[in-house]
Amino acid sequence: MTTLTRLLDVLSLLKDDPRVQVVFTHNEREPAILSSGVSEFLASLDAKVISWDQAVETRFDLAIAASENDELHRLKAPVLLVPHGIGHQKLYPHQRVISGLNPARLVRDGHVVPKRIGLSHSNQLRYLRQNCPQAEPNAVVVGDPCHDRMLASLNRAARYRRLLDVGERKHVVLASTWGPDSLLGTDPSLPARLLTEFPVDEYKFSLIVHPGAWAAHSPWQIRAWLSRALRAGLAVIPPQRGWQATVIAADCLISDGGSIALYAAAAKIPVLIGSREPATVVPDSPLAELLVRAPRLDPDGDLRRQVDQAGATEPLTDVAEQAVEFSGKCAELLRPVLYDLMRLAEPDARAVFRPVPDPVPDVTEPATFSVEVRQYLDQLAVFRFPSEQVGQGVSLGRHIVAHEELSTLDELEGADVVYCQFTGENADFADWAREIARRRPDAGIIAGIGVDRCLLWSAEGHGFELFGKGEPLPAISAWYWRRDRNLPMTGSFRVRAGHSTRNVFASALTE
Repeated sequence: MTTLTRLLDVLSLLKDDPRVQVVFTHNEREPAILSSGVSEFLASLDAKVISWDQAVETRFDLAIAASENDELHRLKAPVLLVPHGIGHQKLYPHQRVISGLNPARLVRDGHVVPKRIGLSHSNQLRYLRQNCPQAEPNAVVVGDPCHDRMLASLNRAARYRRLLDVGERKHVVLASTWGPDSLLGTDPSLPARLLTEFPVDEYKFSLIVHPGAWAAHSPWQIRAWLSRALRAGLAVIPPQRGWQATVIAADCLISDGGSIALYAAAAKIPVLIGSREPATVVPDSPLAELLVRAPRLDPDGDLRRQVDQAGATEPLTDVAEQAVEFSGKCAELLRPVLYDLMRLAEPDARAVFRPVPDPVPDVTEPATFSVEVRQYLDQLAVFRFPSEQVGQGVSLGRHIVAHEELSTLDELEGADVVYCQFTGENADFADWAREIARRRPDAGIIAGIGVDRCLLWSAEGHGFELFGKGEPLPAISAWYWRRDRNLPMTGSFRVRAGHSTRNVFASALTE
C-alpha cells in the first residue's frame, strides 16, 4: 500500500490529460509480504485493474513502479522507478543493500531495467554509484512528490486540524513504522500512557501506523492492541490516505526511524524520537543524522514536559533539506520525465501537485474521565484525563466521571458523577435521575445532558440546572467540586478547561 500511495502522487501529474489511460496491476498470485489491503484500496479508487499476466503480455508506453522488488524486466514498456519513501534511507533487513537500489533487481541479463531512476536528492547518486554503478546514467534528480504535495497543502492546516477535531489543543502525532525497532515495537503501551497522562482538553493525539504493519498483523489485530488507547480517544489514521494531512496538522511528532520523521521535519514540525535505534538506517544518511540530533523520549521521565519541550524546539529543516532537493519543484521536474518516456508533448498548463487528501480518522470519544479540579483566584481549573483506572483516580484526589451507557461496569463502579443524554422535559428529569441513581448508588451526581442544557441530580435528592456555553462535563466537575466542599450549589462560578474559560450559572430546579 505504501508503493500505491506513492504512485498516486506521481499519477496526479497525468490526471487531466485525455491522451493518457492509466491501468494498475499487481501480482495477486505471488503477493508481497506486505501486500494486504492493496486490492481493497484499488477497488476504493474505482481504478482500472488488470492481472499481472495480462500486464506482462501487453505493450505500454510507460510503466511506473515505486519498488524494484517486482519482475519489472518482464514489462514491455520503459520503466520509471521512484522511491516509496523520502529518498533511499533504509537498508534491507539483515543486509547491506539499500532499499530501492538492489543491483540484483536493477540489472537483468546485463541491462539496466529502469529507463529512469528518480532520486529525491543528488547526494543519493553516491548510493547508486556504490550499489549499482551501471545504473547511474539512468538516474534523474526530481525531488520528492509526497513532500511537494505536502507543501501544496500547508494552507489547509487549519482545515485538517478542524477535521481531526484538534481545536485549540496541542496536536501530538505518533508515527510508527513496522518491525521491532518501530515506535510501537519499542513501546506498545506508549499511546495508552500518553492518552491517560495528558489532559484531554489540552492535548489531542493521533496515530499513523505504517501500511506494512497493518498488512503484516491485520487491521483487527492493530486495533485490538490499541484498544485501551482507542477508548481513551486516540485518533487512528487509516493507511490508505490522510497521514500527510495529519502531519501537517501536528504541533509535534513522536516518531521512530521511518520516513515520516523526515517529512515532518521538512514541513517544519518538531520531532521527538521514541524508539530504539533502528539497524536498517543507512549510515551517514539524512535520516541517520535526524535520529542523532532530534531529542529522544525518555519513557520513564515526565512525558508531558518532554512533549512540551520538543514542541517548542526548532524543527530540523536543515536535515530534511539533505533528503529532498528542489523543494517545491518536483512537479515541473518530474512531469517532463513522464512525457519524454511516453514520447508525448507536455501539456501547456503548468505542472503542479494537488493538495493531499483530507484525513478521515478512526476515533471514539472517551466516556470515562479521572478529573482534578484546582482553584485559581476567581476560577476553577478542570483537568480531565481519560481513565479506566477508577481506584487510581480516587487515590490521587480526583473524582471519576463515567457515561451511564458507554462506560464499562467496572468504570461505573464507584463513579462519583454518572452522566447520560437526557432529552425529556424538566418535569420528567427527577424520575429519570432517580432510576439511574438506584442503579448507581455510589454516584454523588446524576447528570442529564441535552442539546442546550445540563440538568443535575444530587445524592441528597435535589435538582439543578447549569447554564453556560461549551462542553458541559468540565462545568459538571466544577459544580461537583463545589458541592463536595459544602460551597453554594447555586449561583455563578468561572470554569477553565484547556484554553477555554467561561461563566457558569447554577439554579435549583422546582418540582
